[in-house]
Amino acid sequence: MSNRLYPKLAASNLKKNKNAFVPFGLSCGMMIAMFYMLASITGQVTDKMFYGARTMKTVLEIGVRICGIFSVAVIFYTNNFLMKRRTRELGLYSILGMEKKHIRKVLFWEVCFVGGLSLLCGLAAGILFSKLMFLVLLNILNLETSFRFVVSFIAIKETAVLFMGIFLVIILYNQISLLRLKPVNLLNEAKAGEKEPKANWILAAVGFVCLGIGYYIALSAKNPIKAMDSFFLAALLVILGTYSLFISGSIAILKLLKKQKSFYYHKKHFITVSFMTYRMKQNAAGLANICILSTAVLVVLSSTVSLYLGLENVMRTRYPKDVRTDALYMPNEDDGEENSYDMSLFEKAIDQQCTKYGVEKENGEGYYALSLVIGFEHGSMFFPADNLHLDSMYIIEGRVLEDFNRITKEDYTLKKGEVLWFDNCSNQEEQIDTIEMGSFSAKIVNKNKSVMDLEKYLIEQDFGIDEILLIVPDRETLVEFSDAYSEFVYENWKKEDGTVNPVQYIYDFDLKGDLQQKITFCNSLRDALNDAGIPHVGTVTDIFTTRQEILGIYGSLFFVGIFIGTLFLLTTALIIYYKQISEGYEDRSRFIILQKVGMSKGEVKKVIHSQILSIFFLPILLAVIHVAFAFPILKRILYMLDLTNVSLFIGCTIGTILIFFLIYAIVYGVTAKVYYRLVNE
Repeated sequence: MSNRLYPKLAASNLKKNKNAFVPFGLSCGMMIAMFYMLASITGQVTDKMFYGARTMKTVLEIGVRICGIFSVAVIFYTNNFLMKRRTRELGLYSILGMEKKHIRKVLFWEVCFVGGLSLLCGLAAGILFSKLMFLVLLNILNLETSFRFVVSFIAIKETAVLFMGIFLVIILYNQISLLRLKPVNLLNEAKAGEKEPKANWILAAVGFVCLGIGYYIALSAKNPIKAMDSFFLAALLVILGTYSLFISGSIAILKLLKKQKSFYYHKKHFITVSFMTYRMKQNAAGLANICILSTAVLVVLSSTVSLYLGLENVMRTRYPKDVRTDALYMPNEDDGEENSYDMSLFEKAIDQQCTKYGVEKENGEGYYALSLVIGFEHGSMFFPADNLHLDSMYIIEGRVLEDFNRITKEDYTLKKGEVLWFDNCSNQEEQIDTIEMGSFSAKIVNKNKSVMDLEKYLIEQDFGIDEILLIVPDRETLVEFSDAYSEFVYENWKKEDGTVNPVQYIYDFDLKGDLQQKITFCNSLRDALNDAGIPHVGTVTDIFTTRQEILGIYGSLFFVGIFIGTLFLLTTALIIYYKQISEGYEDRSRFIILQKVGMSKGEVKKVIHSQILSIFFLPILLAVIHVAFAFPILKRILYMLDLTNVSLFIGCTIGTILIFFLIYAIVYGVTAKVYYRLVNE
């Protein structure tokens, strides 16, 4: 056979099977374009472009890797579908005299044509829209920067190498798959799975158990640190449960429906249930894939959109006031040194800076603070390193009585050796009368501990970690508690000697004035505090200079989330389309028989509509249930990213679900028409 015949035969095959190859080529082209755009944008972002660009570049690089990995999985999945659909055709070639080496050459040219055309069109589309996408990203970040159209040859090389490698592996995979099959197998391979499957009740039960455990983990996660690890475990269990339920649980449910005579022996239900049971074995995995991908789309988009839209909430969670300054208060460490701990110097230096830069200070508040991490269980304290059980971890916030009364407008009194204890501890099993740690001992005098006082006084948000607010009579007692903690840590954990988490003096305030003047003021504030003679100046942080960095992180997460969500959505639509084509070819002969025995075309259409609707919306409904159960653990994870606006997250989640339902319905309408056309040909 002439070598020039193989390309012609491959081109003829592509034309005859355009219903399968055109969507495959389009999806490959779109993935190539998306990968190039992400890679190109990542390459154009430089560290000096704006504040926070380095962090944004890291997020974009992660997005490029996810896009590449997912592209490999999707292209292999669709290639398997194409091979499955064409096994009878390839078997017929073999029966008619073509050897396997001839068929391999035809398959080689088919992949070359589809892959080459997809690569060219994808790169062209990526180059064309990369500037637009980069401008969209800059708009998301509220940046104005000079930008000229650039074709990234590095991104072209990366894209070409990746996808040429994918297509090469597919060629090798198809060749190996063909070698393993005999002509008779090729003719019958497309019929695989047509035997009515048996209900595997054990696997169905395992699926329900996995889902139940996954849902329980998601609902019971209280600690945000544990929530990250718990989320991946819960996601794995839910994925296993979803596959088990669709593969075996769906068949078990259909078997039960068959036993319900009043339901089953109805002409519409009889045909729908029979058809679904007959082919569920080979299509259940596709439905599970649709469900998992739909869940991923909803989770990724709702989370990233919430983070972007909730940026102001994030900023105010991190910075309750515009500027925060602090200095270490360590009089015991400075014996013999001339250090002034006149903390009024803070306010004086800040006021001078305000006058210098034309801004106005508001709501200034200074107080002494001590923040420690401790373990507390059954009335005893221990250092957390001795017991990594996070449910026993607490944050102790130490404050001085004078500051506490001034800020909270309370009038508590304390004697030496007495403390006030306020907590929001959910795991504390018993009330204690004294607090003891190493050499420190004090009596707790308030028996009715008010959580309202804790919430009113503490700046920190409740992220699921229990907090203890400890009010001591004076600064000296706070220093004693800090020193006792240092000794306690060293004796029990052999940590380096020295003060651990010393007492701080914190001064917070708001700023009023021009934004650029505020930024200039904040950038020079630390030097001003040092020049004022304040010892051990610690951190100087503000909401103005860090806003762009936070926006760079969350804006790029939003941008990448849209890309990844679109990729997941594209894959979902592709799986649905191929599923409808596959089922259309399989059901065509059955519906022809039904029409021959007296069923009208109108009745056939109703049965088709009922059947498609039943299967089509089952994955998305289960995906919504997955998202509903995942909501508590996702909320905890977003808490770690400083998003505490639960109402915003709920609104974004509902909005994402509604938009996804709309797109899903459009895909349903298009693919249902394809299915109906196939069964009526």
